[in-house]
Amino acid sequence: MFEQFRLKDVLVQYKQNFVSKLWGEEKYKWEAVKWFQDNWDVNTPDFAEMLSCALDKTYNLLASANNFPKGRIVDFAKSAPKEVRAMFIALFDESKNVFERMDAFKLQSTVLLEKYGNGAAQHYQYENAISTYLWLRYPDKYYIYKFGEVKTVASELESDYHFKKGVYADNIRNFLKLYDEISIALKADTELVNLLQSQLTDTCYPDPKLKTLTIDVGFYISRYYSQKDATAGAATQNMTLVFLLMIGVNC
Repeated sequence: MFEQFRLKDVLVQYKQNFVSKLWGEEKYKWEAVKWFQDNWDVNTPDFAEMLSCALDKTYNLLASANNFPKGRIVDFAKSAPKEVRAMFIALFDESKNVFERMDAFKLQSTVLLEKYGNGAAQHYQYENAISTYLWLRYPDKYYIYKFGEVKTVASELESDYHFKKGVYADNIRNFLKLYDEISIALKADTELVNLLQSQLTDTCYPDPKLKTLTIDVGFYISRYYSQKDATAGAATQNMTLVFLLMIGVNC
């Protein structure tokens, strides 16, 4: 659970900036899903080429400073296509527990790193990347998990879900519950739903369950909304300094 009034306050600001600023920067998330859905084919003969193509629109979701999950998993697929194909089949098997699937994918990545990593220290296939694969495949059910981000969201919304480093299974379970609750709340905001629908194009996944929108709201809370107190504090300090300087000048 979380405090609904806190989310409503977030959404007031989010909606004010959605068309003018946020959509231009974040539209690629909806496009990444559509592209993946259109290009994913687990039975294709050249699995590595298909995987690289299907992930082509993910950009910084699967590649950032010192973190290269897309590049590494595609390299693994080139060296061991049967193994990586089997990893994704298992990951996308909805008859099994989601955390167990994620954990198995991570463990198998360690095996592949030892066999085909050519001395590389990292396989980069952790909860963030693996949840991204799940979201791309099942965008009406899953979200992108980032520990720091979801921890900030839970704090800002005064949630009773807790997140601790190293407690992987509990973190994933609590993350899915929290974001499911946020998603339900977003559906009730007709203005927000209409804003999203007004911006979606044929290159975007239509997001009928608002799961990608939920991801974006979580990102907004973590990146922008959570900084409001720090910004306000800095502004207050500046005003105080100006006032003191004015007193000094007058003296």
